[in-house]
Amino acid sequence: MTERPDLAVVVIGFQAPAELRGAVRSVLDQNIPLEVVVVNSGGGNAKALLANAGIDVRVIDVEERLFAGAARNRGVAATKAPFIAFLADDCLACPGWAEARLQCHRGGIPAVASAVVNSHPRNPVACAAYLATYMRRLPGLPAEKAQRYGVSFDRTLFERYGVFDERMRSGEDTEFMARLPEALRPVWEPRVLTIHRNETSLFKLLADQYRRGRRYGAYLGSIQAEKPVRPFRKVFRDRRNVGRLAKEGLSGREMIFARLSLPIVWMALFAKSLGASVGARHGDKTGCRR
Repeated sequence: MTERPDLAVVVIGFQAPAELRGAVRSVLDQNIPLEVVVVNSGGGNAKALLANAGIDVRVIDVEERLFAGAARNRGVAATKAPFIAFLADDCLACPGWAEARLQCHRGGIPAVASAVVNSHPRNPVACAAYLATYMRRLPGLPAEKAQRYGVSFDRTLFERYGVFDERMRSGEDTEFMARLPEALRPVWEPRVLTIHRNETSLFKLLADQYRRGRRYGAYLGSIQAEKPVRPFRKVFRDRRNVGRLAKEGLSGREMIFARLSLPIVWMALFAKSLGASVGARHGDKTGCRR
């Protein structure tokens, strides 16, 4: 009799992109058995895409677009393992990603956060995208400086504190984790490494950062309705901090390319702040998923 896996992984896709194949394969290539389900929304045929690549996993195809919270919740409802992790279609799970999570969960940790690795560490634009977006999730950062995202959860947390908000365009994980008592907040585990596929085109990077900023500004505006939102303050703070965080969080070879990318990082952060200003004033009307 096959032993039931202790960790479920929900791979979230939007319009069945080709990159979904790599994301699912990276989960299937882990060295422990996993319960895997793909939740794809917004059209496309994820089941056929994966089947044509020789990948046989459970797929939930939803024709209408789901925000990330709704996609997460579909995956939670469709799985049974006691612990649940999530992976976006533009990411890859590094070797040991699942095993390190389970070691923490089996040791009594209810929520485990992960670090992020750059997909193109020698490309200046990709390095800039990496630092602008994930400067506080670099693998070498000490726990007190790391942001706790890319989290896997003990299933009982959803039973006790509810599921993800399905109406939010972004920030659904932040909102959920804010409901948790301090003792149950995610623990930083840099052994859990996720590769994010970063933009390598300058134009696409700036456009992506603008969209991210717009979603962030809309989120801040929704939770701070009575307070003015000043995203430019954050961007200048990030500009001051990015070099120091990179020095702490990256290896020596990675730092060479990180230094070369700093002018592009500042451009990216400026684009993000512009988007945040628009999002705070007008909300997110872009239809972007994350």
